[in-house]
Order: sequence, then C-alpha cells, then structure tokens
Amino acid sequence: MDWFKELYDDFRMRTGFGNIPEATTQKEVDFLVRELGLSKGSRVLDLFCGTGRHSIELARRGIVAVGIEFNTDYLRVATARAQAAGVMPTFVQGDVRDTEFGGGYDAAIIMYHSFGYFEDAEDRRILQKVYQALRPGGHFFIEILSRDFLIRNFRATDERTVEGIVVREEREFDLLTSRINNILTRFEPRGPVIKRMTWRVYSAHEIKAILEGVGFQFVEGYADLEKSPLTLETRLMRLIFKRAKG
Repeated sequence: MDWFKELYDDFRMRTGFGNIPEATTQKEVDFLVRELGLSKGSRVLDLFCGTGRHSIELARRGIVAVGIEFNTDYLRVATARAQAAGVMPTFVQGDVRDTEFGGGYDAAIIMYHSFGYFEDAEDRRILQKVYQALRPGGHFFIEILSRDFLIRNFRATDERTVEGIVVREEREFDLLTSRINNILTRFEPRGPVIKRMTWRVYSAHEIKAILEGVGFQFVEGYADLEKSPLTLETRLMRLIFKRAKG
C-alpha cells in the first residue's frame, strides 16, 4: 500500500499544488487561524505537508509549525521556500505511520485530501497519533474528499492535456472497501509513465464516527472557506474536531 511514494513526482507537484497562488494559501491560513483559535506562539502539526506552503505561511505569522512529509524532493523545495520567506518551520522527513509526532500541539492539520493512502487500520492509527499529539482542547482540521460526491459524479475514464502531455485516468470503485482504484497514464515524449493509486474515501458520517471513536469531539463541517454547509454536492469537506479538555 505504498503506492503514494511513487505518485508524487515533480510533474504532479509542478502542475498541481506546487503552483497554487500565494493568495490562496493566505486565505486558507486565515481560515485556520480563525477557526482553530491560533495566535502567535501557537504550535501546529502539519501532516503530509508537501512543499510546506501552509507551514511557511503559519511561520510568517509567528506560529510554530512542524511539517512532516515523506518526499525528500518536496522537502527540499519547502526548505528553499522557507529560507526565501525568511522563516524556518521545522520540517521532518518520514512516513507518518512510523514518525514520532511529539506532543502538546495546539492544532493539527491535514490539507487537501492527504489522507486515505493506507489500509483502514493504519488510517485509524494515524488519527490516534494525532489525538495523542494534541494538548487537551487542541483542534484537528482535515480537508477530505467526500465519498458521496465522488459516487454521484463518478467517471470511469478521464483524459486531459497538461503542459502538452496527454494524461489519461482509468478508475474503478470498490463498494466493499470504499476505495477508488486508479491507473494514471502520462503519455510523455520519452514513453508512457504509469502510476497506480488506491484511495480510501470516506463519507462525512463515517470519518466523523471514526474520529469520535478515537476520542475527538466534532466541532463543525463546512463545504468551503466561507463556511457554507455540507451538501451532497460538496466535493472537498472541511471538518473541525477537538480533543476533550478532560
């Protein structure tokens, strides 16, 4: 189940989250600061931090950010960006299943569906580790794709052109495991590049029940940063939980 280690290459970064406008990141961090009650000196755990855009923006605001990421190339980009911004979050290279998170965090974040890579039991263990890493009363924010939306809008095949390269995606949905099994083919000049994926996707009620089973208290769920309510047409859910103070 380590397919994700091969998926995230330079092409995926360059044509996806690697070129997200800074204004978008600032808006997302505005939301996090407001909804998670963060302030200067707060400590935030940024899991699957990628190229570190949220950790860097948090650090700009005087927040102590610790980002964990497996991909060493992405962390090199994150470090260079942080240095250019004049801040230095702590970046840790490692697989979140095995990496020690530390403790006493005011908040933890998983941004833009960086979840569902593993078997169900492993996903749950990661969430347990998040719970243990938070101080009592600390918040957990997760952005996660909605299973309901994906089923309602499921397409078995999709083809697009990115930077002059045809990208074809073939999908199967396993109703017994709630996994979308994908074969992504990039038709590059040097020859086809094939990536295989198997995403575990969750409905709102399922991920809520799992997190409550871990010990979290549900706070709120939104369809967007403007705090619109969740609907069947919500693609990316923004869910906020809290560790009990007791």
